[in-house]
Amino acid sequence: MSGPKAFRIVTRAEIIAICRRNLARLDAAIESWTSAGRRNGTIEQKDIEKVVARRDELRRLLEADRFIELQKQVAAEIGFLQADSERRIERAAEMAARSNRDLRRSKAAAEALVQRLQGLNVEIPADIRSELSGSAASSERLEAAMAKALLLLPSEAAQDTATDRQREFALRLGAGESRDTLQEWIAARGQQMEDPALGRVDALLGELRGLGIDSSLFSDRVALLEAEPPARRSLIADSVLLDLTAAVKDGRARAQLADELRSRRAELSVMKSAEAAAMLTEIEESLASPTLNNGQDLVKRADFLIEEEFKAMAAAERKRAVLEGLGSLGYEVSEGMATAWVQNGQIVLRKAANPGYGIELLGGSRSDLLQVRAVGIGSSAEARDANRDRDMETIWCGEFDRLKALVAKAGGNVAMEFARPVGQFPLKIVSDPGVSHQADVAIRAQRELPLNRRA
Repeated sequence: MSGPKAFRIVTRAEIIAICRRNLARLDAAIESWTSAGRRNGTIEQKDIEKVVARRDELRRLLEADRFIELQKQVAAEIGFLQADSERRIERAAEMAARSNRDLRRSKAAAEALVQRLQGLNVEIPADIRSELSGSAASSERLEAAMAKALLLLPSEAAQDTATDRQREFALRLGAGESRDTLQEWIAARGQQMEDPALGRVDALLGELRGLGIDSSLFSDRVALLEAEPPARRSLIADSVLLDLTAAVKDGRARAQLADELRSRRAELSVMKSAEAAAMLTEIEESLASPTLNNGQDLVKRADFLIEEEFKAMAAAERKRAVLEGLGSLGYEVSEGMATAWVQNGQIVLRKAANPGYGIELLGGSRSDLLQVRAVGIGSSAEARDANRDRDMETIWCGEFDRLKALVAKAGGNVAMEFARPVGQFPLKIVSDPGVSHQADVAIRAQRELPLNRRA
């Protein structure tokens, strides 16, 4: 199979560029993971150090030319970080919801305890009453105040409201009983304190917090909801739940968009063009804005620019690898041939040892598919030696195998798409590339002359 061929080539430079893009995306994933973990207090410095050490291990795979292993492991690491970040955010949301629920239960328990003490005509010290009635008190402070208040129940109430005979009778009846602990007090009233509607509100508020979104906009509405009687609460909760659900959905979308922008920023950072630098500036400005201005549009434009620059780089590297390989095989390769290949879509290389023959290269400007065939150099009007043409096609077959070996030695790969048998098509005849090149140079020189010096 030594006739016309179509093949794909992946160069070492292209593989390295792919690996660097993957590592850049990993850096972006680490940034998002770290940001979310620190915001929610779900990671420690030792966790970050482990992730960074793992990233450094993967970078060393690039230095060791273990490209396939690197690409597989980077993809797995990014997937792990994303899943782990989601788990940590969910954990933070659950903790926030539990905190809200515990505070609400503590407030309800404190209120019930105050009512019981008042019903027994027990005098509540001002400091304890203040703590029990404080609207902004934390669960810890409320529980500390309730622990003190519970100690008031069996002693002071009895002294103020019972006779000696009654106290003696009560003591006999209560012999062996222990006082209620704070946990028992709250647990005994847990069922009546729980409310499904408020539970859903707590869960959504927790998600907002996990996403790093300020939930204070809902504070007044939630406070009013808590003050409603249980019978009305579920009806009024619908409106709050709808708005909270929408806020959570928007928050997730913004978080996803921010991750995508960070990923594109990381990939663009390894590119050197002015267009990439300008796009980086736009992405930085968008990430700095609360609403991620033009974020979706930036992602699309960045994807297009990244792919275009990568394709251009890969195409240039493929042409360079092929031309360098053919030059080492004895074909005449001169400066500017790669540019001519891009401009014309094809190029002819003459074999120095056989001036009447060469090869024609086509394609590769926008895709990785290249075509090559042996050609005769001269005039189509001249008589041809069919046997010699066939021999030169056969020789080219061996040379193509040597070209593949050269590319592989340099760290690349050549994959054959198709190859036609020798003699299936008549040998294509092309004009002398040297003559054509000289004519092009003369035409360009003539165009560059001042008007008054042209013939």
